[in-house]
Amino acid sequence: MDRIRQMQIFIQVMESGNFTRAAETLGIPRSTVSTEIQALEDRLKTQLLHRTTRKVSLTQDGRRFEETARDIIDAVAASERMFRQTDVDVTGRLRVDVPSRIGRKILLPALPGLLERHPGLTIDLSSSDRFVDLIADGVDCALRAGVLTDAEIVARKLCELDLVTCASPGYLAARGSPESLEALSGHVSVNYATRLPAPASTLEFVVEGTLREVAIKSAVTVDGAEAYIAAACAGLGLIQVPSYDVRDPIRARRLVSVLPQFPPPPMPLSFLFSKRRNLSPRVRLFGSWLESVLEAEGIDVGAPTLP
Repeated sequence: MDRIRQMQIFIQVMESGNFTRAAETLGIPRSTVSTEIQALEDRLKTQLLHRTTRKVSLTQDGRRFEETARDIIDAVAASERMFRQTDVDVTGRLRVDVPSRIGRKILLPALPGLLERHPGLTIDLSSSDRFVDLIADGVDCALRAGVLTDAEIVARKLCELDLVTCASPGYLAARGSPESLEALSGHVSVNYATRLPAPASTLEFVVEGTLREVAIKSAVTVDGAEAYIAAACAGLGLIQVPSYDVRDPIRARRLVSVLPQFPPPPMPLSFLFSKRRNLSPRVRLFGSWLESVLEAEGIDVGAPTLP
């Protein structure tokens, strides 16, 4: 079997999680998968996979080889598409990680349209607010809010999200609506952190073009956006959140905007993928689709961000 095919089998094993599912997806015997992976390891003179009865995982050498193998497979696929007029044949599995609220409210309702246009595409969508290491966790691309510093990841900023400070009517009835930043000393916030234990709670505001951080007490800390908004609706304190995300609760008067004269600084929203020589057609397709979906939600992503 040729080397390209061995790489395809190797990648499918990683995407499927074990040899049996990889064989079913590829339509070949499980014994062929096992034989070709062993032949690949023998040729490379290194172990690429840790094997157990239930799953496989990459060795350190396997992780290095996977990135190169994907580059080669994607380059071959791109060469074959050079003379085609459309991208309707984009196929394969794409692993994506997005923030929970964006996944539930924006992406999942729009996803059927993407899959109808590309029936050969399979998407593993992780929709959570935990930190995900794209390389270690085998994620192809991700959507992230906030400032990013990982040098191993390419981050294309899509837009900046406007944030709003808000609280429930019940909370404001009990503590009063703050009219100044100094008045926040008599208030509490819902603390948010993707990792626990969390640092002390702070709220951020822009005052005459200058960023101001205000330390504020907090009785409750959460690690997810759904819980963050739910805690505010329950009267547990002030929160700062993307305005699109609380559009409905504010309209329904379950939340009320406060201190509009001192808006929080906008939050960058970025599309992430690993540093590889050839951008996967699946990643490129998803990134372009993502931009169109955000635009449809009234979120201006500006110029296209993918190379």
